[in-house]
Amino acid sequence: MSRKNATRSVDSIQRRAVIIALLLIPLNSYWVLHLSYVYDSNRPASLALLFNVLFILLMLTLVNNCVRRARPIWALTQGELLAVYAMLCQATVFAGRDMIQVLVPLLANPFTHATPENEWAQLFHRHLPDWLTVDDPAALDGFQRGMESLYRAEAWRPWLGPLSVWIVFIGVLAFTMLCVSVLVRRQWSDREKLTYPIVALPLDVTSEIRPHVLFHSRTMWTGAAVAATLNLLNAVGQVFPQAPSFPLYTEVHIAAEPWSAMDPPGLRFSVFPFAIGLGYFIPLDLAFSGWFFYLFWLAQRVIGATVGWHTLGFPFHVAQLQGTWIALFLFVMWSGRHHFLGTLRSALSPRARPGNDGEGMTYRFAVWGLVFGLAAMTLFSWQAGMQWWFALAFFGLYLAMAAVVSRVRAELGPPAHGFYNAGPDTILTSFLGTKTIGRQSLSAMSLFYWINHLSYRSHPMPHQLEGLWLANKVGANARKVAVLILVGAVAGSIAAAWGHLHISYQMGLENGRSWYARSAYTRLAQWVRAPGEPDAISMAFSGVGFVFSSALLLLRKRFLWFPFHPVGYVVSSWWTFTGLWFPLFIAWATKAVVLRIGGVRAYRRLRPFFSGLIVGDVLMASVVSLVSCATGIPVRYLSW
Repeated sequence: MSRKNATRSVDSIQRRAVIIALLLIPLNSYWVLHLSYVYDSNRPASLALLFNVLFILLMLTLVNNCVRRARPIWALTQGELLAVYAMLCQATVFAGRDMIQVLVPLLANPFTHATPENEWAQLFHRHLPDWLTVDDPAALDGFQRGMESLYRAEAWRPWLGPLSVWIVFIGVLAFTMLCVSVLVRRQWSDREKLTYPIVALPLDVTSEIRPHVLFHSRTMWTGAAVAATLNLLNAVGQVFPQAPSFPLYTEVHIAAEPWSAMDPPGLRFSVFPFAIGLGYFIPLDLAFSGWFFYLFWLAQRVIGATVGWHTLGFPFHVAQLQGTWIALFLFVMWSGRHHFLGTLRSALSPRARPGNDGEGMTYRFAVWGLVFGLAAMTLFSWQAGMQWWFALAFFGLYLAMAAVVSRVRAELGPPAHGFYNAGPDTILTSFLGTKTIGRQSLSAMSLFYWINHLSYRSHPMPHQLEGLWLANKVGANARKVAVLILVGAVAGSIAAAWGHLHISYQMGLENGRSWYARSAYTRLAQWVRAPGEPDAISMAFSGVGFVFSSALLLLRKRFLWFPFHPVGYVVSSWWTFTGLWFPLFIAWATKAVVLRIGGVRAYRRLRPFFSGLIVGDVLMASVVSLVSCATGIPVRYLSW
């Protein structure tokens, strides 16, 4: 095939790829719901590289390779495979535990859990708009208790209006984040040369340049066999305790003071092949920062207990995390100021040359799309009860944080990331005080709990950016990919909302993992009962995090050898890293030794082995989870 024809083949994304993705999305969303909502197991959307999507991509690629041998014209191109991957990623993050699984019960919980004792009805019911919530007793009874059918008019009809409005909001939110992704992609990918470690494997397994190289690699299959065996032994040991097993983690708990301050989260030594494999693709200094700063956070806890500060909340990790990500955001904006100013000129000047061929949309469209999206979300929130200035600040901070999460993944590529409780809700309440904000805005803000509490570990924007990066990498049509990303977000949200209702009416909300949504209203009740002033201590420690991270960034800019990066400080602050720091340490140590002894050539020769660790873990974890769903026997894995 000529170079010209090969390029055309890769660029072409046909209708068949869209049909395949749309057929897979409901099945994928139902699978995700069963894993995390029903069985509290495997938590696919909690990981940076979505193992369920990678499993589907591996299966599609294997089938596609067979089709290519028999009928080459029927085979999907690499661009089409990656377009399916991008759509399924969007569907998964919205179906995950932190988004739709919180949104659906969030619409009902203020009414189903209101009691005379908690006084929710008197405190905030009048501030919750009926067009965004569901308070119909007949519909909520079956939703709460289960053992009923969703497919009765009195059950599904009360949900239809509010969920339709929220789906439209999700479309606007996804579009707005896609505009931001387009605006930053060239600066981060082409100018700063970020490596996007998370999507290295999806790129490799779909490669058409040297077909089947990865799958025919003995080194890869050796790594896959090791990971699959460990995974299988772990699963068998859970079902049959008497059988030989291999525990994938060991927890160390020290009861003596001050070491007991490490609980939670404690010190856990995990052997997750998936995380070890992904850690091998992370830049060496950033991998070091990840595991080192996790231990540094534990050291802060121990020091706080030693001097008696732990009773005050030291080390105030949420406040420090807020200051750290704000410092990262300002650094990223300053580093790319010439590019961002150029895109602004392209948007405002009709004579400016676009200069953005191959992007998901023109810069002019992206800038004005961002303005429109921010304005639409502000208007939506104002109609829901927020003051307009508060809504603008809320979504401005949310989009800034989304950009930082995307940057963390593009630069570091951690196995998982969490910005727990460090979003616009806690920043605004800490800096302004709940008394200033008022109960009306606080009530409306609580309806957005599903996008700003835990969803930073399951965030749509990084996957959008990675989808655009993959399209650019293989020469696919980025504008088609951008449209398909939006289709995936909306279709995935619809499928997840249906799946959540279907399962809830069968088994009952209280029998699934549903308490996250209730915590939004527990917090709201506390705010309304006792309105507070600005939190001076939180603001002070946000300043500490800001100064500390800024100092690290300046030192890295001054000394190229400086190994500490605030990106590692951000991702290691939450309990998620309890199960990931040691695998990251193993990957870092192995990579450092390989590079020192054998150089880059040895590093490249070992890449297939670590890819195999990911592939074997994903294949076995997926098969075990599917068997678990079919048999009803929960098997936990990747659920640290």
